[in-house]
Amino acid sequence: MSFLFRVATIACAFSALIAPTLAGGLVPHRIAYDLVLESNPRMSDLSVNMKGRMVYEFTGNACEGYSVNFRFVLETIDADGNSAVTDLRNKNFESGDGRSFDFRSQTFVNEVQTEDLNGAAVRDGDKVNVKLKLAENTEFAIDKPVMFPTAQLLKTIAEAEKGITVFSDDIYDGTDGGQHVFHTSTVIGAARTTPPDESEKPIGDMRRWPVTVSYFTADAGSDQTPDYSISFDLWENGISSKMRLDYGDFVLNGKIVHLELLPETACATPPVSTSAEPSVGTPPAETKPDTAASPGTANGGSQPDQSKSDAPAADKAAPSPTAPEQKPQ
Repeated sequence: MSFLFRVATIACAFSALIAPTLAGGLVPHRIAYDLVLESNPRMSDLSVNMKGRMVYEFTGNACEGYSVNFRFVLETIDADGNSAVTDLRNKNFESGDGRSFDFRSQTFVNEVQTEDLNGAAVRDGDKVNVKLKLAENTEFAIDKPVMFPTAQLLKTIAEAEKGITVFSDDIYDGTDGGQHVFHTSTVIGAARTTPPDESEKPIGDMRRWPVTVSYFTADAGSDQTPDYSISFDLWENGISSKMRLDYGDFVLNGKIVHLELLPETACATPPVSTSAEPSVGTPPAETKPDTAASPGTANGGSQPDQSKSDAPAADKAAPSPTAPEQKPQ
């Protein structure tokens, strides 16, 4: 079962990385990807098959801050036909000035909740103070410069526009139990010149770059193999396509099956800095969709749920990940 949780960690990190902002004309959106297992000889000893779906919604701007709501459902089937369903729900809020980052992460395995984590990180000079609420309340400080996820995305797009091909950063995104900082190495290729495929055409006529972000433990050496890597085409409006999640012994490929551009909210005033610490016991600001289509319904006609209800509280039973609520067609 351990590799199921690793996949969930990858997906959570990816959800943070691709969250777009309104800076530079980037758009809020709701998007769903179907995931399939890439044929790979490294998987032969695991004798498993995987299929799933990831759904994202992003809203906000530099004045109000940026909210991301994300759900990831993965079904894993072993050689004997036994299946397990991992259902990860994550929402986060990052202030427009980059000073604070709130997050909540819930994990269910076969409809049984295995994790419910609330966290808040607040920048204080060159360090970041973190408060976590899990089984026990935890507080610690990150005593070095780190970036939050939306700031990392903004930097990636800015570097791509300048023609920068490689850069590194230390990232805190609340994944992996909320207690780790990851060192990342980002590689950006030349802008694509080939026509977009059918699933990408709704994104619009704009530039896109192939991007690979490799994640290492913070104390990893320069020649160490990354813990995992994420590859995708990053469009200049913040949407990502052609996803590839590589954890070494298995790889998942993702294709867009639903894309909806959401209304933009103009940023009328500059972001206001605040030193007030957010409440760790309160989940990030409410965002709308929190259900994904069943991994077994991998078709372009399926759409992510667009309910306005918040993610379920820890004391409520999780809805069945194999039969989620669907938006009427």
